[in-house]
This record gives sequence, C-alpha cells and structure tokens, in this order.
Amino acid sequence: MRRIREALRLVFEQGMSRTRTAAALGIGKTTLLELLERLERSGLTPSEALLFNDGDLEAHLYPRASAQLDHKTREPDIAHMVAELARPGVTRKLLWEEYRKDHPEGLGYTTFCDRIHSHRGEADLVMRQEHKPGEKVFVDYSGDRLEVVDPVSGEVFPKELFVMAWGASHLIYAEAQDSQRMGDWTMGHVRGFEYFGCAPSVVVPDCLRSAVTKAHTYDPELNRTYVEMCSHYGVVAVPARSRKPRDKAKVENAVRIVQQRIVAVLRDREFHSLQELNAAVRAEVDRINASPMQGYDRKCRREIFEAVDKPAARPLPEASWEHQQWSRRRVGIDYCVEFEKHWYSVPHGLVGRVVDVRATVGAVEVHLDQERVAVHQRIHRPGGHSIQEAHMPQRHRHALPEHLERMLWRAGHIGPSTRAMIRARIDAVPNPVAAMRACLGLLRLAENATSTERAERAARYAMDNSLLSCRQFELVLRSGAGEAKESESVGIVTHGNLQGSSLWAQEA
Repeated sequence: MRRIREALRLVFEQGMSRTRTAAALGIGKTTLLELLERLERSGLTPSEALLFNDGDLEAHLYPRASAQLDHKTREPDIAHMVAELARPGVTRKLLWEEYRKDHPEGLGYTTFCDRIHSHRGEADLVMRQEHKPGEKVFVDYSGDRLEVVDPVSGEVFPKELFVMAWGASHLIYAEAQDSQRMGDWTMGHVRGFEYFGCAPSVVVPDCLRSAVTKAHTYDPELNRTYVEMCSHYGVVAVPARSRKPRDKAKVENAVRIVQQRIVAVLRDREFHSLQELNAAVRAEVDRINASPMQGYDRKCRREIFEAVDKPAARPLPEASWEHQQWSRRRVGIDYCVEFEKHWYSVPHGLVGRVVDVRATVGAVEVHLDQERVAVHQRIHRPGGHSIQEAHMPQRHRHALPEHLERMLWRAGHIGPSTRAMIRARIDAVPNPVAAMRACLGLLRLAENATSTERAERAARYAMDNSLLSCRQFELVLRSGAGEAKESESVGIVTHGNLQGSSLWAQEA
C-alpha cells in the first residue's frame, strides 16, 4: 500500500510521467498502468483514494482479492481444522485434500496453511516469563530413557531420566533413576540441590503422582512426603498446570537439551549398573553446563549460575533430608497398623481410629492429629508383629502367659514335634505377644490335619527345614513333604527279553 500511495501522489500531485514514476518506485510500467486502471474503475478520485486507510484502499482497488469468500461453500472452518490437527496422524495436507474434495474451487494449499497459521497466532499468544535470580527451579522427567543391561542374563532395564533446570541461569542437573516413584522423585531433588550447592525458593514440578495427589488448576493437593522434603529445604512447591507445558518451559527446553546431548551421546554405550550409568550422565551434564551459550556473551551456564542464581539462593541445611513415606491406616481390633506387610502396635484406645504412619529407613512412627503416639524400629522383612506391652490393655498383659501356656498344652496333646514347633515360634521374637496370632494359626492347622501322625510328621519336617510360618506349614501339610517314604524292593524279574553279561558270554 505504501507504493500505491506514492505512485498516486507522484502522478497526480507532482505531475510526474508514468515512465519516471515507475522507475522511481522500482516497479514495471505495466504494473503502474494497471494500478491507474483499477483506480479509474473504482470511481475514486486520486485525492479521495489518498484519504482511505490501507484496508479500505485495498478493498476498493482489489475488490475480488479482499472480498470475503462464501463461508458456506468455499471458506474452511479454520477453528475446526486447528482442532483436527491435534488428533494423532492428522496433517495439514490431509485436511486440505478433504477440503478441496468438497470445494474444488476453494483455497489453494499455501493460502489454506496461511489461514491456519494466522488463526494460531491470534489464539496462541504467550507471555514471556521473568525469572528472578535464585527463585525458581523447574523439574520434570524426560520421555526418552536410558538403559542398563544385566551382565549375566543380558536383560535390559529401562531407566528414567530426572531433569532439573534453574530459571535465570539455565543450569541443568540430570540423573538416571529406576522409576518415577516417590523415593526416586524426592531423592532426585535432594541430590540435585546438593549438586547445585544451594536450594531455590520455589520448585515447579510436573503434575505426576509423586508430587501431586489430586490435580487442580488453582489448588492442587500435594503429596505429603513431597511437602516434607520441600519444607526441609525451605522450598515451596508450585506445580505447573496440567497439560500446560509452557508453565515449565525452562525444564522442557532442558529436557530437549538432555535428550540431544546425553541420551543421543550415550545411545550406543552399554551400562551394567545404575551407578555406572549415572557416572556417564554426570560427565555429560558437567559438559553441558561448561559449554558457552549463544546470546550470553559466550558465558556458560555454570558461570551465569555462580554470578546470578547462587548468591540469591537459599543455603542448604546442615543435614540432608532423609526419605520418608507417609500413609494413612485404620487401627485394627488387635491395636496394630500394617505397613509393608508388617504390623506395628499403637495404644489400644486408638482401635478404629485413622492414623498417619511415617516410615523412614530405620523407624516407623504413628501420628494422630499431628502428635506422635507410637514409634517402632522398622522391620524390612514382611510378616510378623512389633507389639509393645505398654500398648496392650491390662487384661491382655495378665492373660498373655496363660494364653501361651494353653497353646503349648494343646500342641503337646498332638505330639512333641508340634509343641516344639510352637515353642520355637514363640522364642523367635523378642516379645511373645508378637507370636500369638502366628502360633494360633499353626495350632489350628495341626489340629485340622487328617491325623495326629500326619501333623507330627509335618511339624518335624517344618522344624528340620525352618519352615515356621503359617503359609509354609500349610504347604508342608498339603504337599505331604513330611510323609515318611518307605523304600520298596522291586526285585529282579526273569523273562525272555532279559539280557546281560552272562548271555553275551554264552554267545561268545
């Protein structure tokens, strides 16, 4: 439109010839003559044309190009086309072919793509985020994985790639993990903070289950263990909105860099342990952080971090955070709560109440309304009970010896092996009350056996092979593993097909 206005001014106001005007504007004389013909057909005077804005002037001079096409017959529904592009396998070429099949005189492919691009540009505006020094770290997992190969069996185990990135300096941390479960997720943060040597004020994770228990656009519910870890370092977790990757664009870009410069670099190397893999990943991470960045005066991420983020970040606490698990349990009628197939006692007055169980590497704590009501040494093997006498009601404490003696008396009526098995199960735990339920189960299995002899043989076999759990003893009874096998002499049968050395000797 600028050249059109200039052409009209030179020809009609300055009185310049057509030839000189075309040369001055750098256009062909034929193009200038066509423009003047369009002005004449439009019915506008040159002075009127110069008063119009660019849009109105184009509409008068090029009515066919600027006129709206018939939406019902020729103009595609661009909003619908953009929505269709989100479906798997749908391309612009496919949509254009379908459109031209219904409207052969419709838009060309280039114009069709321009309409889609313009619609996206209007509807998909973004706001640039400003990252304050030392404020935010963004966290996510890479979609591409690395692998560890068992050196004996050759079995391949895929490993997750955990990625962290600072907002202001772009400094990256990455490590390989077994899974995205809570233990790996939280300890990945701990090791990342230790790699940085400081902690941010805010961490922005994705909405994975280990971070967010219940997703919500405005008020997500965070996992309690994750909150405990963040509180230890004075960090606030602000999860990104679900399906809004631009909320954590920094780590999305870091994931892309990690995939290109770690996953791709290590793709042909074979690793036999997670430690070996992480050593290689750490070397590549250090190389990325030491590489100059374009647009930052050739400074590397580490230099920018030391100058910008680290001085404004939070110092690390004296002790690292210890991984812990929180779970909710209801206290059973035996005043015990279960954690990883082991039962821990609580005060008997809490029967039926819902409590919070906090487990660390060495201890299991039970909390009610933010108050600790019981603590036990953590037992990592499944099965069994950890019961403290102080948690038992008074009548149970007095009745305990009597119950144990009665069970031994009942076992003695079956046989000495059964009694010895019950005695061994009682002696296997520091507190006899922890064995009461298991002893009762063993006793009932023995009493329900088809005969006392069968129960005795099974008990003897269980004692000899240290099979003292209820499940193991039940399998012994069912399989008959303890049954005595009488050896039977088969003897030699003489018949016409019998061959031997004596027969060969006769033939020889």
